[in-house]
Formats: sequence, C-alpha cells, structure tokens
Amino acid sequence: MLAALTLPSVYAITCAADGADVPFVDRVRGALEAGVRLIQVREPEFAPPRRDALARQIIDLAIPYGARVLLNGSEEDARRLGCAGVHWTARSLGAATARPRNLIVGASVHTHDELMHACALDVDFAVLGPVRATPTHPDARALGFDGFAAAAAGTRVPVFALGGMRPDDLDTALAHGAHGIAMRRYAWPPGSSDSGVSGVSTR
Repeated sequence: MLAALTLPSVYAITCAADGADVPFVDRVRGALEAGVRLIQVREPEFAPPRRDALARQIIDLAIPYGARVLLNGSEEDARRLGCAGVHWTARSLGAATARPRNLIVGASVHTHDELMHACALDVDFAVLGPVRATPTHPDARALGFDGFAAAAAGTRVPVFALGGMRPDDLDTALAHGAHGIAMRRYAWPPGSSDSGVSGVSTR
C-alpha cells in the first residue's frame, strides 16, 4: 500500500480535450516545473490510440521529475503503457473485488459507502466529490466542504477533495480532513510564465 506520506497534496487530472492556445503537453511541462508530482490521464473523449499517445508523452515528461502518472482506464492498459498506476471510476470501483498489485490504485467516490468499499479493497487513495458543482458533472449534487468532511470521516485512506477546486482551496480542504485537492482545469499553467498551481505546496 502506498504510504500516505509519499502522496503529494495536489493531484492533477488532464483536460487535453478542452483545448487551449498552448499545446497541452507544454502545460504539463509547466505543471511539472511548478511541482506537480501526481497526474491522472483522463480523456474519455479521446479514441484509445490518441489517449495512449498522450499518456506516453506525459510519462516521458514526468520521469525526470520523479512524478507518477496514473491512467483512468483498465489495469491492462495502465501496465501496457508503463503507468505507475490506475485510477478507477466509481463504476469500476463498484465492480471490483480486488485491487491490482504492483500498481498505485486511486478511486473516484461520491458517497461514504463507496469510500468504505474503496477502503475495503485497500486502494492507495480516493478522490471524493464533487465538493462544488462543475461543468464535468452538472447534474451531481455538490457536497460542500462540510459534506465532504462527513463523507470522509472515519476512513483510513488518503482522500482528495474534487470538484471546482482551485489552488487557494488547499488549506480549506486540509482543514476539512482532506489529504489534498484534485484539480482538473486549474492544475495546468495556461502558459509558460503563468502557473495555475503557483503558491500551492505540492509536497
């Protein structure tokens, strides 16, 4: 099991499909330079070959920084691509009866019961949300930080707060029992001189 002390406080989730003036791999490079050390490749809109190519590019960029890259996908694809781990959706978590070995395993959860199932499977960490409403999940009920704290109470795995998180939410998330924050749009510098993660400790 991945020790909680080795997890950084920021978990960056890719959003290459959103498009940007700056190529996404350049934004990844900027995030790594700013201190991001845990990345989830999550591109459900991409065809598998395009997603795989992006994952390989990110892994190559991450290696010199000692950053770890997880794939939102299957265990088999994560191993094939050389990812450090796999990230389960809530649906994948619900269908799982055992965790993969020799991979970091993260899981998305929305309720305390789902989080308890993740704990029972001995995942390395969980991502709980949405804390705030987001365009990615417009119909999901936002937990708020108090709801996050209630859902995460009594768990023994590190839990990241997800959903509308910005760098300046880190202290609030920590105060409500989170290990850190998971960010999508705000994890990636829009340009080489403007870091979306500036001022955030990514220990």
